[in-house]
Amino acid sequence: MDRNESVKLHFNASDYSIQLNRWFLKPVGAWPSSTSTTIGEKIISTILIIICYSLIAFTVIPCILNILFEETDVHRQLKAVGSLSHWTIGGINYFSLLFRSRDIRRCVQHMRTDWQTVTKIEDRQVMLKYAKIGRFVAGMCAIFMHSGVFFHSLLQGITPTYKTIGNVSVLIHILPCPSYSKLVDNTKSPESEIALTLQLMSAMVVNSVTVGACSLAAVFATHACGQLNVLMRWLDQLDDRRHQDAVQHRLAIIVEHHLRVLSFVAQMEALLNQICFMELLGCTFNLCMLGYYVITVC
Repeated sequence: MDRNESVKLHFNASDYSIQLNRWFLKPVGAWPSSTSTTIGEKIISTILIIICYSLIAFTVIPCILNILFEETDVHRQLKAVGSLSHWTIGGINYFSLLFRSRDIRRCVQHMRTDWQTVTKIEDRQVMLKYAKIGRFVAGMCAIFMHSGVFFHSLLQGITPTYKTIGNVSVLIHILPCPSYSKLVDNTKSPESEIALTLQLMSAMVVNSVTVGACSLAAVFATHACGQLNVLMRWLDQLDDRRHQDAVQHRLAIIVEHHLRVLSFVAQMEALLNQICFMELLGCTFNLCMLGYYVITVC
């Protein structure tokens, strides 16, 4: 195998490990740019960010106004807060991903360098095993997140619901996040259909942000596990009598690579600590709200 074929093989392997991350983050403009990114791609990414934040704001701001100035029933206010928290946490994590774009790029480049420095087939097989685990976890996150939140919002919106206004029953769409009627009147058509469509698109954005963050954590963590398992293989091979004359040199390589893995873990922690903290708060709050909803319904 010549050098060009070897480089292509390593690039394909590293691209395989981060492929799903790119698919999740690129549509929302959160995939970091590189030296090969064209000006046109940067412009498109900026436009996507503006559109995505506009969709989130379209959902969050009218919902806050509805809770503060329009809705008087406490139970309905708490129901709206549960939905609002999902969009709010998603918007904060979206900002974190954009703000940490350089850290994401460094981690991705670190992974690619690790793949390029692998020389033995056995080591590549270990790394590939953990790359598959990372892809599997990322894919499951996407399936559960999008199917759970998006389809719930879709079914809630398209289910026929009638509201009595005066002596007339009007067909309305129940929005995932209640909206301020002075901004969005869901009793009128096509205003209600447009509002529902925009909120569904907004749900896709915040879901993609959450899935993208979780997939980054899964892929980076499994890559670190793969590197540590490669180190364990190298340590096991130190007692090979055929290479006793090179033990010190091989031990130095192991120590250097171990420090490299620790550096990657530190970068990963700096990238994800804020996002994980916000997810912990958001999930804890949502569990509490779900418990409240179950109690009040029963």
